[in-house]
Amino acid sequence: MDIYISSSVEKSIQEAAKLAEKLCTNLEISRFPNMDYIDSNFEYILKEMKNSVKDFQGKISLHALFSDLNPASKDYALREIAKKRYQQSFEAALATDAKNMVFHSGHKGMKHKVSVQNYLEGSIKFWKEYIKQFEDKGIIASIENVLEDSPKNLITIVDEVNSPNLKICLDTGHANLCSDIPISEWIKTYGKRLHHMHWHNNYKTNDDHSSLKNGTVNFLDIWETLRNENL
Repeated sequence: MDIYISSSVEKSIQEAAKLAEKLCTNLEISRFPNMDYIDSNFEYILKEMKNSVKDFQGKISLHALFSDLNPASKDYALREIAKKRYQQSFEAALATDAKNMVFHSGHKGMKHKVSVQNYLEGSIKFWKEYIKQFEDKGIIASIENVLEDSPKNLITIVDEVNSPNLKICLDTGHANLCSDIPISEWIKTYGKRLHHMHWHNNYKTNDDHSSLKNGTVNFLDIWETLRNENL
């Protein structure tokens, strides 16, 4: 199993890369630097990100831009913004040689059948086209649960797109907060679709992103399930 630490543990990507080297782990770039200049000076941001990891010897995962983004939005203009930010994220993955990218699902947690169906149809349509460049470059795109209360929606999207480069990222903190289904059951249900995980904890009241010790997530059970499922 490959272990990554998030770049958010340090003040900069470069400092996080040094810590990852010291700990003999891989690195997930979880935030873009200088977001205020992402459109006016994007090439500089790419250069800064590339230079931050140029000497890093481990594997790199990159968390795509996510704030308020939903590529399945009913609003055309909002879909176009999401596509633009996702494409900028893809370019950052190429610049940093990241082989895995994590994308928020975009689902806003509405318990409304028509809205959920529109979200699923829009997501499937988007990913069927967007995943092609991942296939060309050998990068895995992993969709992360955020407000989902069960694994089923992401399974529907991944199975319908049916690409070896589209997988699932299971976020333990989000699942603990938003679902009453044990995380071990999420793992068993996802099966080989599961490619990446975010491990953090909470007390089911707030998305605290706490350490593994502070919260109600049973990480020993998660570890045992991953081992039993050969994942």
